Amino acid sequence: MDSYILRQCRRITAPIFFGYIAIGIPFGVMIVQAGYPWWMSLFMSLVMYSGAGQYIAAGLLGAGAGVLEIVLTEFFVNIRHIVYGLSLIEKTKAVGRWKFPIVFTLTDETYAVLTATDVPPSVPAGPFLGMIGILDYIYWTAGCVIGALACSFLATYGLSGYLVGVDFALTSLFLIILFSQIKASGDWLPPLAGFSSCLLSVILCRTGLLAPSNIIFLAIILGVDVIMLSRGRGFARGGARQMAAFVSFIVLSLVLAAGLVLISLSGGGESRTPVAGNSGMAVAVAASVLSGAVIFCERLFPFALFARRDPPPAIQFVARYIPSMVIAILIVYSLKDAELFSYPFGIPQLAGGALALLLNILARNHLVTIFGSTAVFMVLSRVMQG
Repeated sequence: MDSYILRQCRRITAPIFFGYIAIGIPFGVMIVQAGYPWWMSLFMSLVMYSGAGQYIAAGLLGAGAGVLEIVLTEFFVNIRHIVYGLSLIEKTKAVGRWKFPIVFTLTDETYAVLTATDVPPSVPAGPFLGMIGILDYIYWTAGCVIGALACSFLATYGLSGYLVGVDFALTSLFLIILFSQIKASGDWLPPLAGFSSCLLSVILCRTGLLAPSNIIFLAIILGVDVIMLSRGRGFARGGARQMAAFVSFIVLSLVLAAGLVLISLSGGGESRTPVAGNSGMAVAVAASVLSGAVIFCERLFPFALFARRDPPPAIQFVARYIPSMVIAILIVYSLKDAELFSYPFGIPQLAGGALALLLNILARNHLVTIFGSTAVFMVLSRVMQG
């Protein structure tokens, strides 16, 4: 591995390092508190590698769920990765044998970085893009293991409180990426579609009409519908066949969105609170392996389908409009727990986000922007929490 590539990738993924360490530690703690040995945190991270998916799996395992229930839940929680892959097909065409690590490590945060990062001149795309994913994979696994091993230590000495808010680095990173994408394209519609669709999903979740695990999935469905209706009408003018496909897509997606709400109302798709009497070790191992296979297949599907032929215009449409929409969704999702109508009225999040945008414009240095805004968020969070 070229040392230049490694240095560049370490610099690019530095914010994800802090974010993944911070949000990986609580997962490790959660696994141990659910009654599993520390190495289960390592095993799940290695075979699943899905932040939200692992948290949901930990809750289901702690509640005594079966393998089928866990695997089906993971399928729906991570189905958004199919959309991620569609918009990366063109960028990863010439990566060769590096496609496997790129596909396997395609998480929300890695996708955000890949879509916003250009391969440096005279640098092979495969090792560069692949190393970004591999480093993120290492960061997440390390955070989960640290949390599991240090569970008792952190609780005894009260050190866990000092990590609260470090994961805001991911929100800052998303804001920087979205700002760059809007500046490059000059198109505000996809981000607005993402913001509004995810905000609606969060509101539905807070009113009990949508399971938290379905927020991103529903937001993507609604956001794509908005973009298709406003920018995709050209597909509908290509003849009766394309018109039928266009209408069918809109109708089916709305039916699927309604189905998510109905499933949530019936109690499905919701991770349960860990209780005594968790699923046995055999169930935990089997569920982790099968869930990991399902998640990988979801990430692989678009790449495998279009490996030997050029993607149709619809795929080019996805690559043009979907990335900034998804980044906007991730921003809203990362702030979904902010209290806007009661103390502290979202002040830490709003101040941190505003500073991130200001520093990005003035300093034009990603690390300064991310560390500065994250530090402000952490300080305000601790001060306002008393």
